[in-house]
Amino acid sequence: MSVAQPEGRLVHLGIGNFARAHTLLATQRASGWSVVAFTGRSAAMAEALTAQDGRYGLIVRGPEDDEVEVIDVIEAVHPASEVEELVALLADPLTAVVTLTITEKGYTAGSDPAVSVPARLAAGLRARREAGVEEPLALVSCDNLTGNGVVLREAVLAAADEDTRAWAADHVDVISTMVDRITPAAGEGAAELVRERTGLDDTVPVVTEPFSEWVIEDAFRGRRPEWEKAGAQLVEDVGVHELRKLRLLNGAHTLMAYAGQVAGCERVDEAIAHPEVRALVEALWSEARSTLPLPADELDAYTAALEERFRNPRLADHLIRIAADGTVKLPVRALPVIAERGGPAQAPGEVAAVAAWTAWVTDRVRGGHEVADPRAEDIAAAAAEGTADRDRVVALLGLLGVGAGDPLVEAVLAEEPRLPRP
Repeated sequence: MSVAQPEGRLVHLGIGNFARAHTLLATQRASGWSVVAFTGRSAAMAEALTAQDGRYGLIVRGPEDDEVEVIDVIEAVHPASEVEELVALLADPLTAVVTLTITEKGYTAGSDPAVSVPARLAAGLRARREAGVEEPLALVSCDNLTGNGVVLREAVLAAADEDTRAWAADHVDVISTMVDRITPAAGEGAAELVRERTGLDDTVPVVTEPFSEWVIEDAFRGRRPEWEKAGAQLVEDVGVHELRKLRLLNGAHTLMAYAGQVAGCERVDEAIAHPEVRALVEALWSEARSTLPLPADELDAYTAALEERFRNPRLADHLIRIAADGTVKLPVRALPVIAERGGPAQAPGEVAAVAAWTAWVTDRVRGGHEVADPRAEDIAAAAAEGTADRDRVVALLGLLGVGAGDPLVEAVLAEEPRLPRP
């Protein structure tokens, strides 16, 4: 019996847990497409999945029970070092889409395909051009960074030769997306659960949450999987959805990470269940929503889904992990909302997020604990024992780019004592 020819081939770069819980699942549900995947830095995943004929178990961890299914959309998996295989695949007209989950560091431009993903793609595009392929190719970034398609386009074109850059304008679409699905480490018992439920002897199972969101820029000129079958949204502008996620999901996570720990909580589900922390989250959401040009019912549904995710005790994330890198996160998550609202007096929820950070890092430093942050040494100096409160807050807010005379300084000083404590 002959095997049906797939509608197209999708090549995926960076075959980690997130891709297997999100983008590859959506591609399987779209049906009709084969997938060839490449690993990131390590070849271990290629070896494990090849031994399982590309199949793996996906565990969706709900509040009360798990759903388990086998994903078998992968045709082959290669280590990243097999650059010639990737180039040959990109030169094949059957390949119509390349998706990427390579983390932000993977977009570093460079000319050496051995170490640079953009350089590998540039080499593949050159081979496709030289083979005379007219079928458009879409490069789809699925990494969690703002304007990921723009970042990808610039990195690939910087690594490409002049003829390929000119050819790409008519033959290559670079697509931005917004992705969201929590995929924690599988942990003990996951492999046994897959075996019990499906019979698959799986050494690399994936655990994820029930919620999943994929917003995709609708700018494809060629073939693509019907990801809509898996719930993906095709939109003209991904930017507003990125902003919604940044200010509502990431903003609430940041607030809970600091205010929750100050209040004595350790996990997200504990923080959202704490009445006073929950009230701060509600205030932050109200303020952030007013800055988003989206319908109220859509925002209602989104925050309701967020609360359900936060309350899931079987997928609870630890606040200490989320608390890392506050000097990077607060300037993009909280400060813009304060400015757009007209100042600290109009954004008490966002002020609470900043005050919770200053209070938390102060507690950490004075308790002899490290703070995971690129400015950790500066934080430690600013929060040292004996520093007057105003000097401490001025110094800490200075690390966020806030001047000593900014009204936010006094607002944070006033808010710190009001934060919930154990």
